[in-house]
Amino acid sequence: MTPACIIDMHTHAGRPGRSGPVDRSVLDTMRAGNVGAAVVAAVADLPVIRRNPTTRALEAVREPEPGECLASTREQLGLYDAAGVRIAREPEEIDPDDPSIVLAVEGCDFLEGDLDRLDEMAERGVRSIQLAHYRVNDTADIQTAPPVHGGLTRFGAAAVRRMNTLGVMVDVAHCSEDAVKGIVAVTDRPLLCTHANLLEPGAPGGEHPRFISLDYARMVAGTGGVTGAWITVLYQEKFDGLIRHALRLIDAVGVDHVGIGSDMPSGVAQTEMPDFTRHKDIAGALLARGLSAEDVAKVCAGNWLRVFRAARARA
Repeated sequence: MTPACIIDMHTHAGRPGRSGPVDRSVLDTMRAGNVGAAVVAAVADLPVIRRNPTTRALEAVREPEPGECLASTREQLGLYDAAGVRIAREPEEIDPDDPSIVLAVEGCDFLEGDLDRLDEMAERGVRSIQLAHYRVNDTADIQTAPPVHGGLTRFGAAAVRRMNTLGVMVDVAHCSEDAVKGIVAVTDRPLLCTHANLLEPGAPGGEHPRFISLDYARMVAGTGGVTGAWITVLYQEKFDGLIRHALRLIDAVGVDHVGIGSDMPSGVAQTEMPDFTRHKDIAGALLARGLSAEDVAKVCAGNWLRVFRAARARA
């Protein structure tokens, strides 16, 4: 992997409204943006979350019908299958000269108490699963709603163990800090927190409810895991903020534990990174701020690949 090659560890590329077919033209910009792979996430709680008209925050507005989240997740993954872009299922299938996507699911709402559905997702090529999103489900509490479970549930712990066994990366993004404590105690593989920035009290927007504490980031790093710097809510700093927050994470937990998880095209990424063409600027920006070529390669691709390899070593 060269420093110019990027792996974006969390996107919704080609589905800006989370509805309708995937826009293949967006995925086709990966090569121009020096993107070797993009993780694309189906949103399991999509049928039941809406943006609050007052706060503009996403939140669950109702409980899902039986099977509703599973059906939606299957449909969303099927849309990526139908897009005709190469899907990488193993680390060695990622080639910077032949860009691919990696399938992920954001939230375990599709499980409904049935761990065998994780086997189904792994069989169809999903390689990264986030326990929770904007709905407190039966696995874990989330950052943006009052706690219900006191962290990770017993079922959530069983889900983490099953994902470890299946070779699926466990993503703790959106999970409460107490939930992460429980996940760290259970996992035997490195964790991902695919899209988050460190809290920055006193700075504009620096206490966003989705930002994480230093302890949170250190727990992820302590497993050998990686946190992805996140652009979505950086309305003032925009692209430069993505780079600054990546550097803050590097200072906090070390260069071996930081990646890029843009969440594009959500939020400010709609204008800053609506497709992959600007991803090529990430490596240059990090180099310009003093990182070595070796360290840039780690942040841009190598760290996430290391976690992917560790996960698949059990499969």
